[in-house]
Amino acid sequence: MAAKKSKLTPVLAKRASVLAEAARARLSKQAREDIALVKRRKTEFTEALYDLGEALLRLRKDPIPKLLGDRGFSDLCQRGLDLSPTNAGKVIEIVERLPRRDALKWGKEKAHALIELADATPAADTPLKIDAKALGEVDPKRATVRELQALAQKERGKKKAAPRGRTTTKEERELAARLQSALRKSGAKTATAAAVATKPGAPAKLRIEVPSDRLDDLRGAITAVHRRR
Repeated sequence: MAAKKSKLTPVLAKRASVLAEAARARLSKQAREDIALVKRRKTEFTEALYDLGEALLRLRKDPIPKLLGDRGFSDLCQRGLDLSPTNAGKVIEIVERLPRRDALKWGKEKAHALIELADATPAADTPLKIDAKALGEVDPKRATVRELQALAQKERGKKKAAPRGRTTTKEERELAARLQSALRKSGAKTATAAAVATKPGAPAKLRIEVPSDRLDDLRGAITAVHRRR
């Protein structure tokens, strides 16, 4: 005959329930602490990344690489920093196109996704102000990285289907980036500058957004950028 399965007495059953509940409470407490740790470390990581980008931006400026014995910034990254020039460029891009406050709020992945979407749209928008037509029903502040990347992919698909017109040149985009960087260094932390394509054969226009009380910073930034050209 098969042995009868023993049942827990009410006392033992209650004790087992109490122990199981205590174990669940410990696991929940540890999980909440781990979530807080991850959020804290993510912020610290992004802040360190922004500091890194600012340092790389300074190192990229002429004549720094040659003063250090390198042929250029790419050589400095590879030989002196053991860092991929492509990855260095991505970190610098966050600093050039997003204020520290927004970069810390969004984190590295979302910051890159917003930059990617801003570059994909035909409008002269910025990561902080993306064309409403491209966003549709999506709120960029609440959107996930995957949602933003999907929108960017959709916009790039539209570009491939449309006839190609004039676009901005690398030099024009770099000029806008230098101007924006100079504005923010002077104190206009929310200022933006972007190169806007015009008709074929004509140079791009610069679209600058700066608070009305920071016009002196704008004049100083234009002078600083003009000297370096």
